[in-house]
Amino acid sequence: MGVQERKEREKAQRRTSILDAARSIIKEKPYDSIIMEDIANRLELSRATLYLYFKNKEEIYTTLLTLGMQELEQGYKEALKTPSPEPMENLVKCAVVFFTFYMGNHTYFDLLVTSRADLLRECRPEVRTEFEKAGASVIEPIVKVYQSGMDAGKFQKQDPEKMAFLLRAIAIGIAVGFREGNLKFPEDILVMRDLVLHGLLGKKP
Repeated sequence: MGVQERKEREKAQRRTSILDAARSIIKEKPYDSIIMEDIANRLELSRATLYLYFKNKEEIYTTLLTLGMQELEQGYKEALKTPSPEPMENLVKCAVVFFTFYMGNHTYFDLLVTSRADLLRECRPEVRTEFEKAGASVIEPIVKVYQSGMDAGKFQKQDPEKMAFLLRAIAIGIAVGFREGNLKFPEDILVMRDLVLHGLLGKKP
């Protein structure tokens, strides 16, 4: 391994360690109370070292969100490798992926809902671009499932992208119910299916 290659690998490892520390810390204290020193101290680094990798804590957590959405996208694709002939069952598969991911990562993933604008405002353009790219990609598998349901005559003819965002919003609400203990995971995934079923099929209960 050459010197430059080794330096690049070490840089990537340090960047990953920073993200891992930030992910760990937000499980222990609210986002608004986290400062760069918290992350630096966790890694026994100087604050100046963090700034070699990230502009501020907003970039760190925006990057975590980007990686999280990329992980979700891959999870959806894995779940849909062997699609069901029933489009609704494919939506359920994606729901299982989302809920499983959310239950393990909600401490930072909730920032998508609560702090998205504030995070992006403080990030460099390239960080925002990666975030927006990941956001568009993670919704695409749901769009395709909805489109397949329309093509099969099973779902209402609506804008598939709009419906995908609507389904995601419902899923987030149910995920909060799982987290707070008001719903049981995975049994109550059927709640989501039953909630949206009649709308997707264009039938009244």
